[in-house]
Amino acid sequence: MTHDPGRRAWLVEKYDRSGPRYTSYPTAPVWKEQFSPEDWAAALGRANQQADLPLGIYVHLPFCQKRCLFCACNVVISKREDIVEEYLVRLDQEIDRAARLLPERRKVTGVHWGGGTPTHLNCEQIQRVYGKLQEHFEICEQAEISIEVHPPVTTEEQLTVLRELGFNRVSLGVQDLDHDVQEVIQRHQSLEQTETVLETARRLGFRSSNFDLIHGLPTQTRATWEATLDEVLRMRPDRLAVYSYAHVPWLHPHQERMPMDQIPAPVDKAWMIDRAQERLVGQGGYVPIGFDHFALPEDELAQALANKRLYRNFMGYAVKPAPDYLGFGMTAISEVGGAFIQNQSKLNRWNEAVDQGIPPVGKGLHLSEDDLRRKWVIERLMCNEWLSMEEYHQLFGERFQDAFASAWKQLEEFESDGLVMRSDQELSITEEGRHFLRNVCMLFDAYLPEQEGHTRFSRTV
Repeated sequence: MTHDPGRRAWLVEKYDRSGPRYTSYPTAPVWKEQFSPEDWAAALGRANQQADLPLGIYVHLPFCQKRCLFCACNVVISKREDIVEEYLVRLDQEIDRAARLLPERRKVTGVHWGGGTPTHLNCEQIQRVYGKLQEHFEICEQAEISIEVHPPVTTEEQLTVLRELGFNRVSLGVQDLDHDVQEVIQRHQSLEQTETVLETARRLGFRSSNFDLIHGLPTQTRATWEATLDEVLRMRPDRLAVYSYAHVPWLHPHQERMPMDQIPAPVDKAWMIDRAQERLVGQGGYVPIGFDHFALPEDELAQALANKRLYRNFMGYAVKPAPDYLGFGMTAISEVGGAFIQNQSKLNRWNEAVDQGIPPVGKGLHLSEDDLRRKWVIERLMCNEWLSMEEYHQLFGERFQDAFASAWKQLEEFESDGLVMRSDQELSITEEGRHFLRNVCMLFDAYLPEQEGHTRFSRTV
């Protein structure tokens, strides 16, 4: 990591642009609305033929009591119990329907509940949803079973039930601990609430905890960021995700209320992630993973990175790969049978599809051979910051430099700027280049040119 502020500012000015986060490749904007329920059934049918391979499961529970202004998740703001109950009934039906197409494929190595606020559900509802998964799927003894929680609404009783069911990892939304920042983003969460949930989870035996932080929020300063890092280092979660604020009001109109005249300048945002790395790694002993994640050395994520066996899906980095991932609930994404499939993102449309007895498909994409090659490259770079030319050749039967001649040529500039290292054997990301990892991956994205002027992504730095 550079310690030259002038050089850092120059790199930020040069490379900070709109670009995908690459939670998938191809990215969601190029998926097709013409993807049909029949396509969905065919994809699950192909997945069922791989009976010896495990599955991953994601459940989207969209409900929140109120909306935080920074949020880019697909949520439903409601306190009405009848709406929650109706959603859970339909969720059962969706899971039943998918399971019928997977009679030979039931072993699960990973379960994740996201939202929204999954702990918006009461204890009985939590048990019902998990019981429905257990009804159809064999959740392995060593599976990673994780849930996102919002500390102000999460109780010890809920955490106790989750632990008894088998949940072993908990992710706490924190974002920022400064009162003024919380006020402007309309997320009110005291340090005491955060610490209480963390300590309760540890006492109950959750084996891993994660904090989500966001830099680049309005009214954040270098001083307030330092204070947040002080408390985070004291509480010492096992993992951290330190995201750059993604301002995408064309997708999430409520973000228009964010006072963008008060956000930190790009060079200050870059300083914040640099400072987080300096302190988390240098002071806390965390291992940097990708460009925005950190884990303690004894954590499975850090060990997987050291062995170059880290994986990535829509929920983040993972250590137990599942070649197919099923998503349930509105807006949930599946990666199954060589296709990406996203459910309807509007609650009423998801409701209507389930009520009609059809898969609630919103859009999807069958991956081509070219997609699979590029997906492999981008995943290797995003996960391990390194790829082997020989491994690529063995998998795809062609020289990496020939297959990606244009990208290989463009990498000359990245190499000159100290962001990558190349040889005939490997391509690797430097420590400084980690902060521009999205930019490197963009060189391998065949769809970006056609999205110019049509799709707007968040900033890369």
